[in-house]
Amino acid sequence: MPRTHGYAPVGERVHGVKDWHARGRTNVIGALIGKTLLTISLFIANITADIFYGWITQDLLPKLLPACVIVMDNATFHKRQDIQTAIANAGHTLEYLPPYSPDLNDIEPKWAQAKAIRKREGCSIEQLFAVYEI
Repeated sequence: MPRTHGYAPVGERVHGVKDWHARGRTNVIGALIGKTLLTISLFIANITADIFYGWITQDLLPKLLPACVIVMDNATFHKRQDIQTAIANAGHTLEYLPPYSPDLNDIEPKWAQAKAIRKREGCSIEQLFAVYEI
């Protein structure tokens, strides 16, 4: 919905309409091994349990070495039973971080690094992950 009000210098009118929500949001799902991103996927949609399940089964699990420990935060879509079953059936162990513990989530600094590079370079998300070693 476009804004209908804005700010202008005293005595001047505001001209134009700006739709601040016109730009779509890209969501990124990734997996970290040590300090390196093993895999990332970009989605122009909100991440749901179905999307996450597809990413786990089609992208993450085929790239993992045998008998890995997968650590996830407590996002609701991480806890669906079929996701847990797929991970267990692939021979991996699933652990969850304690609630409200971003300081224990090693991927958070990677996302901060990616955001800082994107802001500094003024590049798209697609360019960011294609060009820069994050």
